[in-house]
Amino acid sequence: MAAAPVVAAVALVVALHSPLLAVRHVAVRGAVHTPAAEVVQVAGLAGHPPLVDVSPAVADRRLQRLPWVARAEVRRRWPDAVSVVVTERRPVAVLSRPGGSAVVDGSGHVLTTAPWYGPVLPHVVTAVVSGAAGSVVAPAVIPALTVAAALPPALRGRVVSISLGRSDGVVLQLGGGLSARLGPPMDLPAKFEALASVLAGAAPGGPAVIDVTIPNLPTVGPASSAG
Repeated sequence: MAAAPVVAAVALVVALHSPLLAVRHVAVRGAVHTPAAEVVQVAGLAGHPPLVDVSPAVADRRLQRLPWVARAEVRRRWPDAVSVVVTERRPVAVLSRPGGSAVVDGSGHVLTTAPWYGPVLPHVVTAVVSGAAGSVVAPAVIPALTVAAALPPALRGRVVSISLGRSDGVVLQLGGGLSARLGPPMDLPAKFEALASVLAGAAPGGPAVIDVTIPNLPTVGPASSAG
């Protein structure tokens, strides 16, 4: 009788590691830029492991090491399935790197260094050189990326590049010699609204600087005043 609990525990372990309770089905959702096969491999779900041995917390942490993955939610579905929901990072800008360029998100994570990337993104002009996919750029670039991430659709298509001027102020290059000085990346909705109003009204036709550092008092000056 004393051995009965031990025998029962052993039987339970054996039953839980039965092929009938192994991972046979993995449903991956939300992974657009990361192949589903890579998600399964990195999460430790390849090779039909026993479902009882799958740790959702460990799998989540592993998946968040992938360049595009911001968050991952792994759930066991008894008796033989696992669901994986991936939330990917949103690309906001392109930075130069040795031999090409890098696509980054608003927090500075390098998502890809592929020579071509579908959406047209503004280029961040900076002396900081980005690393390989999965790395994080230097904090000095974050103000420009914060602006890039917050750009409304109406302005995003007009921004050619983003640079950092004096005192870490952010400057948008709009093409044709026209630029917009935003200053620090604060009060961005108000600054974008002021910029849009100037562009929709009597927008400068040649080289000029639109200064919306103080959004309720936008000014337009000669291009030499940018930086």
